[in-house]
Amino acid sequence: MKNKIAVLIAAVLLASLMSTGCVDNDDDVEYVVVSDILGREVEVSNNVERVVGVASGAVRMLSYLEAVDMIVGVEEFEHSSIFSPYQFANPGLSELPNIGPQHGGDAEMILAQKPDVIFYSCSQVDPASVETMNNLQTKTGIPVIAIDLGDLDERKDVFYSSLRLMAEVLDKEERAEVVIEFIEETLEDFHERTKNIPDSEKPTVYVGGVALRGAQDILSTRASYPPFEYTNSINVAGEISTGHAFIDKEQLLEWDPDVLFVDSGSYENVVDAINGDVSYQILIAVENGDIYTVMPYNRYNINHATVLANAYYVGSVLYPEHFEDVDVTARADSIYDSMVGSPVYAEMAEIAYGFTKVEL
Repeated sequence: MKNKIAVLIAAVLLASLMSTGCVDNDDDVEYVVVSDILGREVEVSNNVERVVGVASGAVRMLSYLEAVDMIVGVEEFEHSSIFSPYQFANPGLSELPNIGPQHGGDAEMILAQKPDVIFYSCSQVDPASVETMNNLQTKTGIPVIAIDLGDLDERKDVFYSSLRLMAEVLDKEERAEVVIEFIEETLEDFHERTKNIPDSEKPTVYVGGVALRGAQDILSTRASYPPFEYTNSINVAGEISTGHAFIDKEQLLEWDPDVLFVDSGSYENVVDAINGDVSYQILIAVENGDIYTVMPYNRYNINHATVLANAYYVGSVLYPEHFEDVDVTARADSIYDSMVGSPVYAEMAEIAYGFTKVEL
């Protein structure tokens, strides 16, 4: 009878602990509830040691938080497409176990690596995102936390919220604030350098070859190209209502920008187009030789560090007097070191042309 009473008391105590949302197991692991970027409430250990990041940008976010050493598996993309700054800074990523194809991995392969938590990069505005998160969590039995990479412009708050959410789970709050402060100071530096330049003294600019699921041609551009936005530059494509756009050749000829930048991920396509079409050769930028490369920033989602590095180069080309104290390559290395942990500009430039003037 006494044994039955003891068992009953133990059961009541366990139920009481579970009802509070904080349960100790044999390893003294406690659980807390966090609200992810989609508003889902997720219960996760407060002592996370093993993680995976799936879909575009998740591993990059972990690198910003100096949490790469906690990653126990990566998508196939990290093995087959070594190109982004965080990959150069963390070459060991390509040697980690494969957890499935890009854009979400494979539930069984993820489960095999026994992560404590899965960070899943998604679109906050996609109605299917909640179902995707819930399905993976059900299949694996592992907490799935939705994040959104956002950007450093209109969706900057989304990026910061995601970074802070991950930091809370990983006990990296201090590091998250260091990254955010660095970005804010950098954006403010761009603004202070260019805010008082009158439009009458600014050349008009255009960026061609902006990558979208691979290399494109000169007619692939953006209405809101971040390095132009940060430096208060006059982007001739700014009148387009969409972000990314494929324009008509006639439109580019009508705009006739003073300076042309080329996303070097599409370098050959753009140069071949200019050399092979006489109509492009009457553009002012082509006639004057004012064509410059910027490094690709859109590789499995946005590489925020490269966006910032590109902006310094854009500023130095367009407004040399306002950026005369900036060594662009050294500043790029400083940005990469601050955000992904290593000064990898030279490695990036070796395969992506770096910052240079285009010779046709």
